[in-house]
Amino acid sequence: MVRGRRTAPTAPTAPSHPCRPRRHRPAQKNVCTPHVRPKKAFKLFAQAADSTPQTVLLIEFDNESDNGATIVSIEGENQSDLLVSVTGAFSALDLLVLDAMIKTEEGRVMDVFRVTTGRGEQIEEDDWGSVRQHVLSACSNSSRSSKPAIYGVAAESEETKQRPMSMANSNSNNNTFVEAELNNIENTAADLEAAAKDMQQSAADLVRIEQELASTKKAASAMAVDGEGNMSAEQGVDAQQVMAQLSARAEAAAILERRMAAMEALLSARRSPEGLSVTGPSSQRGGGAEGRFVMGSGGTGTGPAAGSGYEVFLQAFNWESCKHNWYKVLMEQCSEFAEAGFTALWLPPPTDSVSPQGYLPRDLYCLDSQYGSEAELRELVKTIQSKGLKAMADIVINHRCAHYQDDQGRWNRFGGRLAWDNKAICSNNPQFGGTGNLDSGDDYEAAPNIDHTQEFVQKDLVGWLNYLKKSIGFNGWRFDYVKGYGGKFTRLYIDGSVPELAIGEFWDSCDYTDGVLDYNQDKHRQRTVDWCDQTGGTSAAFDFTTKGILQEAVGRNERWRLVDAEGRPPGVVGVWPSRAITFIENHDTGSTLGHWPFPYHGLHEGYAYILTHPGTPCVFYDHYFQSDQGLGDSIKKLLKIRKQFGIHSRSKVKILQAVAEAYAANVDDKLTVKIGPGDFTPNSDGKDEWVLCCSGPSFAVWHKKGVIVFSNL
Repeated sequence: MVRGRRTAPTAPTAPSHPCRPRRHRPAQKNVCTPHVRPKKAFKLFAQAADSTPQTVLLIEFDNESDNGATIVSIEGENQSDLLVSVTGAFSALDLLVLDAMIKTEEGRVMDVFRVTTGRGEQIEEDDWGSVRQHVLSACSNSSRSSKPAIYGVAAESEETKQRPMSMANSNSNNNTFVEAELNNIENTAADLEAAAKDMQQSAADLVRIEQELASTKKAASAMAVDGEGNMSAEQGVDAQQVMAQLSARAEAAAILERRMAAMEALLSARRSPEGLSVTGPSSQRGGGAEGRFVMGSGGTGTGPAAGSGYEVFLQAFNWESCKHNWYKVLMEQCSEFAEAGFTALWLPPPTDSVSPQGYLPRDLYCLDSQYGSEAELRELVKTIQSKGLKAMADIVINHRCAHYQDDQGRWNRFGGRLAWDNKAICSNNPQFGGTGNLDSGDDYEAAPNIDHTQEFVQKDLVGWLNYLKKSIGFNGWRFDYVKGYGGKFTRLYIDGSVPELAIGEFWDSCDYTDGVLDYNQDKHRQRTVDWCDQTGGTSAAFDFTTKGILQEAVGRNERWRLVDAEGRPPGVVGVWPSRAITFIENHDTGSTLGHWPFPYHGLHEGYAYILTHPGTPCVFYDHYFQSDQGLGDSIKKLLKIRKQFGIHSRSKVKILQAVAEAYAANVDDKLTVKIGPGDFTPNSDGKDEWVLCCSGPSFAVWHKKGVIVFSNL
């Protein structure tokens, strides 16, 4: 669920309905659709939004003007090293620049390039999105981190290289261990010295800029004042100069923050016990949740929140799926999903809704939606289960749109089988005239917030969930926007309906300093763990901590972020892996909304990470069918490897390396995975114990010789 400014829709029964759908932005990349090839798009806009003035580039592709090459035109504000950045991006993609026309007028560039592939061919239209992302990343001029658009800044990615840190090999004999430790001490000393110099230089740069601003302030205070006490315009300070200084200060602070984060990671690596493994829940989560599932403990038999532990989910829709007869589309693809190794499909919200995507529900028992009819939904669920898969419904119960107005014109009278009135609405929703209790979670302004403390609401929602389970056939629930109501109510609904699967969307902002993602995200992941504990451990949660850290690590060449101070994975997967649903993208963060997108060039690395690590991975529909750079094929290979070697939500992971350009880990002593462009091999000291089983752009996976596998690739 996205929180942000919205525009008012036209409700079918009430043109002035106040419920507002989530803001829809024009597509910035090709979106996977089932029937239609993405339309030809000549112009792709690249915008880097930040707290500094925006830099906007218009990137235009043309395969018609020149049969022998693709014409790439770039127009926008000039910036330092722009030409070098663009040509470097082309070179990194093995594209050849035949010639170029460079033009700069009044601070703006209008550059035109004739470009071919290494084979001398035009760039295919399907690859334009990838080229655009690479050029955008290369031209980004900010060191500040990407943040979810719903929380404010949406800075574009920039790769900022850091010094590597060293980690010890724990499998040596005594002599080898001593030699390795001495080498590590020498390397660590060099790393510390380099990191300290980087920090010193960054601090000096920031101090210099601060002093310049102080001088500007002093000059402003010395301006001439006329007889009436007004400042003389002739003595005024240049506003553009001040804005430039403020922008430079923000950038310098961000760079210093990054170098401080790199130093923190380096020091943590020196303090950390080597070879720590993820063995299950730690002291960072509350106690008692596991006892819920022990026979004879008195707990209800809901089973593990994320199923068997061997589950692999597919989010089987995107933001544009409502524009198609989606249930019929999925019916034709169920066999393929089962063969690929998925175990469950996450389906879109099934109910009547003010917004076509389903996230502003109205009549919960009306299951005719923009995705298809109730009859088609029933057929789809049967088809899914006939292929050995589970069907998971998207449950939106934080809020509900009313059918009718009260005598004061407020929308708080509900229709359908659940004909509630304003007592079902939280009292801190005055715009809807709520007379219930105060909201037990965060406010959602777009629609009436449901008061989950009311017994009649609880009873009605449990009844509805059981209807979806017993009549329609759903196996599990994905709860939308669970920050909006107390976790104990999620437990109540799970206890009352006993699903096989339960996942909550607890989307909380990561921690940032000076616009830079903090290295230590323990507090962020702890908030997710706390929510899972509020459900009594009955619900898993999407691991937004892992997503935030992983996309920062890949996008900015900072893979040292992928280990915490205790030597574990830094997300929820590092402290409670059986409750962590790892993912790269969803309909909010990616698709055509793009509220917090994963770096396009790093998608292979991202999936290599989540599909080989503990936690329960969830693959995004668009990525599974993405042919660009073979992403879909890589995902299919990784899915088979996960199944073949029995990797599960509680698998043990030992991080072998976490430096700027390379991350490597051993999983269950069966697989070794490496992501990043840096060098790494598990076959050290001339031994040949590991066999390469899969590789792709900036990733590789090896399996150990002699390991018993579950099935054949």
